[in-house]
Amino acid sequence: MALQRLRRSGDDAGFSMLLVIGFGLIASMLMIIGTTIATRSLASSRGHGNFEGALAAAENGIDKALARSQKIYDVVGSDAYVTPSLGITGDLTPDCSASVISWSATMPTTPTAAQERAFARNALNGLPSSCLKVSEQGDYALFKPSGRQTVYAMGWYPHKGAAEAKSRLIKAEYLFVPYRPQLAILSSGPIALGSSTTVTSAPPNSPALAGVHSNATVTVTTGNPAVYGPVTSTQPGSSSSNKFYQNTGGAVSTAASVRIPSIDARKAWAANHASNPPGGWYDLCPNGTVHAPTGTAPCLGPQVGDASGGASFRGWTYNGVVTPPQWIAGSQLMQNGYSGTYYADGADVVNNASNSGSSVPNLTVIAAASTTTCNKIGGNISWDHTDVVAPSVSNLWFLADQDILTGGNYQAGGSNGTTVDSGLFIAGDQILMETSSAGAYGSVIAGDGCDPPDGSSLVDSNLVKNPSIYYDPNAQAPFVDIINTTLWLEYVGS
Repeated sequence: MALQRLRRSGDDAGFSMLLVIGFGLIASMLMIIGTTIATRSLASSRGHGNFEGALAAAENGIDKALARSQKIYDVVGSDAYVTPSLGITGDLTPDCSASVISWSATMPTTPTAAQERAFARNALNGLPSSCLKVSEQGDYALFKPSGRQTVYAMGWYPHKGAAEAKSRLIKAEYLFVPYRPQLAILSSGPIALGSSTTVTSAPPNSPALAGVHSNATVTVTTGNPAVYGPVTSTQPGSSSSNKFYQNTGGAVSTAASVRIPSIDARKAWAANHASNPPGGWYDLCPNGTVHAPTGTAPCLGPQVGDASGGASFRGWTYNGVVTPPQWIAGSQLMQNGYSGTYYADGADVVNNASNSGSSVPNLTVIAAASTTTCNKIGGNISWDHTDVVAPSVSNLWFLADQDILTGGNYQAGGSNGTTVDSGLFIAGDQILMETSSAGAYGSVIAGDGCDPPDGSSLVDSNLVKNPSIYYDPNAQAPFVDIINTTLWLEYVGS
C-alpha cells in the first residue's frame, strides 16, 4: 500500500510540473503578444501625432505668409508680397532670400490637382536650406508665386529628415476685402467710457451686437455708461458698470487682441477721390487753394477755389497764420447744405459753427497729416455742431491721421427702422467724443499710433463721454482692406 501511495504521489508531481510549464508558456506568449500590440500602438500613435504635427507646422507657414502679405499691403496699398524674393517695396528684408518663383509657363490656365501639387512640391524642394523654418512645433517651408493670390506651405514633424517624420502640403487662396467693423467702439490703446454714454445698435439690428473692445484697457470714468454688447479688453482691469448688460457683474472681461485696420488718409484719397461722391470731392490744400481731385496725389488737379485771401469756399475759410494751417467749417456749410467730401491735405480741420439751419445732406471730412510718422503735422479734426444726414463717401464720417475731437450738439446719421445712414469715425491716434447730441450712427476706431513728440496733440487719450453710439453691423469701410482666406486645401500624399 505504501508503495502504491508513493507512485501516485510521483505521478501527481510530474503532472503539476507539466501544468506549471504550460501556464508559463501561455503567459510568455501573452506577454509577447501584449508587448507587440503595445509597440505597434505606440508606433501608430507616434505616427498619427507626427502626421497631425506636420499639418500644424504647414498651417504656421500659411499664417505667416498671410500676415506678411497683409502687413505689406498696409504699407504699399497693393498686394505686393511674394516669397521668396530679393527684396521688394515694403519688404526690403525678405523672409526667404532667393529668386522669385513665377507660375510655371507650362501650367495650363486651370491645372489639375496633380499638376499643381507637382509644381508646389518642386518649388518647395528647390528652396535653399536657409528658407526652411525650424521650430519645436515642426519645420515648414512656404512660397507665394508672383501674380497669384495663393500661398503654398509644407510642414514636417518632428523635423524634416528625422526618422519617422511626416509631411503635409497645403495651399490657401485669398482676397483683400473691405474692412467691416465688428464692434461699435474699437481702440488700440486704453479707452474710457463715462457718464451717460450709450452704446447700442441702429434699428432694426439687435442691441446685443454693439460691443466695445480695447487692445489695452477699458475704464469707466463717471456714472454708469450703458453698453448692450460685450465690453472687453486684452488687459484685465477693475472698472465696471451695472449697465454693461452682457458682462457678468458688469465687469470688463478679457479677450484676445483685435486687429486695427491701417489708417492712412492718403490711401483713402487714392481709393475714393474718383468715386464722384454726393456733393463732389474737394482737396483743401495747405496753401489755401482748393483743387479738384485729379492726378496722382492730392492738390495736383485743377484749381476750383481760393480761400487764401480771406474768401470763403462752400462755407470753408482758411487760416494760414497758424502752424499747421487750418481749414475752418463755418455756418454757411450747414445753412446752404454744402454737401461733399472735404479732404484737408497737411492741415487741421476745425468747426465751431452754430447749429442753425438745415442739416448737411451728405458730408465726409478727411484730414491728412503731412507725414504719418510720429512727427505728424496736421491731420486733426475738431468738430462742434453741424448735423449731417448721411456721409458723402460711403460709410465714412471722419478720418483723421491724428486725432478727432467732437463736442456740442452733433448728430450724424440716423435710422428709420429699415435703412440706416451710418459711417465710421477713424483716428490714427486718439478720439475724444464728448457730446450731448442725439448720437452718431456707425462705429468708432482709434488707432493709437502715437503722439507728436512736441506735445501738440489735440487729444491725449481716448474718451467717449455722453454720446449715444448706434452701431451698424452692415457697414463696411470704403477704403481699408483686410485679407480673407477663400480656399484651404491639402494635397493628399504630399
